[in-house]
Amino acid sequence: MRRYNVFGKKLSKTKALPLMILVFVAVIAGYYLISAYQNQRLDTLEQREIELNLQISQFINDQEDMTYLEIGELMPYLPSEYDQQAIDNDMLIAKNVALFEVSDTFNHTILDDVSSPFEESLDPQVKFVRVSLSFTVDDHTKALSFMESIIDMTTIYYIDSMQFSFLTDGNVQVEMVIYTFYNDVN
Repeated sequence: MRRYNVFGKKLSKTKALPLMILVFVAVIAGYYLISAYQNQRLDTLEQREIELNLQISQFINDQEDMTYLEIGELMPYLPSEYDQQAIDNDMLIAKNVALFEVSDTFNHTILDDVSSPFEESLDPQVKFVRVSLSFTVDDHTKALSFMESIIDMTTIYYIDSMQFSFLTDGNVQVEMVIYTFYNDVN
């Protein structure tokens, strides 16, 4: 058998067919290995999803029962007079807790002795104060944090409405109407 071709180049003794078979076997083995790895990973993620769904269901089912007081039971906890300064201070505290910046616009108006936001009639001694808020912030989480701060105040506030408008410059315009109450003993 010849070792060189007619041009003087050394001939290879390996044949192309066994090399092609070896590459084909390697590709098939690689495909099955990757497929097995992906299936194992998918099974792990599905198991994790089941665990998370069970935890969420358990959390929802295990929530403490909330008890709501009747308005008559709340009367001792209501302020006995209208105090605009206290409401202004609560708004300022909630604004600071929500990390409003100097560049964030914030306006509020307070109206005393307005009609009830509820359909049911309440004791005539209970007076309502309406606080209308309008503010623009650079992040919608600040508005949600502001709302949570209002809810966590020691003064009782009722959030009647809250509207978000996402502006083209990336800011968020928020309009809120909240109510607070006082027991007019005079």
